[in-house]
Amino acid sequence: MTGQAGLMTGVEGAPDRPAPPPSATPDVTASAPAQRARGDRLYILDLLRFCAAIAVLGFHVFVDNDNRGAWGRNVVEIFGEPVVTVFRYGWMGVEFFFVISGFVICMSCWGRSVADFAISRVTRLMPAYVFAVLATSAALTLWPLENGPPQPSHVLINATMLQTFLGIPNIDSVYWTLFVELKFYLLFAVVVWFGLTYKRGVLFCVLWMTAALYAEYSQVKPLIQFVEAGFAPYFVAGIALYLIYRFGPNLVAWGILGTSMVIGLITLGRRVDGQNADQPVVSFEVALPVMFLFFALMVAVALGWFSWFTWRGLTVIGALTYPVYLLHMQFSRIVVIRFHDSVTPWLLVTAFVAGVLLLAYLTNRFVERPLAAMLRRQLRKGFAEISTKSASGTSADRRTANSDHYGGSDSSGAASPVA
Repeated sequence: MTGQAGLMTGVEGAPDRPAPPPSATPDVTASAPAQRARGDRLYILDLLRFCAAIAVLGFHVFVDNDNRGAWGRNVVEIFGEPVVTVFRYGWMGVEFFFVISGFVICMSCWGRSVADFAISRVTRLMPAYVFAVLATSAALTLWPLENGPPQPSHVLINATMLQTFLGIPNIDSVYWTLFVELKFYLLFAVVVWFGLTYKRGVLFCVLWMTAALYAEYSQVKPLIQFVEAGFAPYFVAGIALYLIYRFGPNLVAWGILGTSMVIGLITLGRRVDGQNADQPVVSFEVALPVMFLFFALMVAVALGWFSWFTWRGLTVIGALTYPVYLLHMQFSRIVVIRFHDSVTPWLLVTAFVAGVLLLAYLTNRFVERPLAAMLRRQLRKGFAEISTKSASGTSADRRTANSDHYGGSDSSGAASPVA
């Protein structure tokens, strides 16, 4: 899911084009809070995204690999109870990503068209994702895990990011979050189509939460899946936080944020139950304050309390988040299984993390940047041609209609004389 949204969204402090002043925006009345100009990058979001990615990485390296027996013995005996206990809650990084995604996607879509939105998403997500699919598939072919090497057809379909729609298994299980993000993009594109405004942002939050609640109430599975009822509250919370950030707080925005947080506790409880499916290892009483701590940080971001946080080195860290997330899981399993008996555990983990960070940097530098630039140029050209030819077609249709009205045309296209 930078733009990486959450993990897959950019975190620029303002949209690429300046938004109109409140007086030019039809749904912002004189009593509404004045829009505050935000021209600086939100460096704190780079840090939060990276921390969320490291939390997920730690969960897979320590806890998930332990559950699969990759370490060969109990991971608590190897690394100690405190370390393992902390990373048992690393899965919550996904929820953090979804909140950040709602914030950043709303920010990046302001003043943009659907074409701009599509271009930004494709260029941000696909280069690193396709590379990760190919690199992970190659690694699993060379060093197969319990399911054997991936099928070539599955690799090709995974490269489209549409595999879940078709019932094809993910090459890497972390891709499930991209499917959730993709559905958010499709829903939010409707708002972008009409033009994102304060009122429409609020309306989207209310309608999406209403649909999610009705889906849970009715237990209509297609509706639950379509509106992503379980994770909708996190995206909505992110959107509400951005509206607070852009326009200032008011009771409506706080109400949306508070309601989405409370409803999100249902999903949090289910996720805790899922972690405790085999044996109790995590506690809702611990997960809850961790979640509230994250929301407190995001509220501080929305209120501008981190405007002083401007270390530019975080832009590099933020750029690593998405490739780190995409590349870490299957590679960690391969490395742990092959080397846990011959390399000291802490040295193995340190070397693996350093290696993933290096691979992520190389991916960003030599895959994401050049391919994103090329894709952006070609997609802009393609959308421009569609727009131009559509306009030309409309003009031609009008001319044809006028010709028909005044006597039609012959097969050569020349106007026929009036009968």
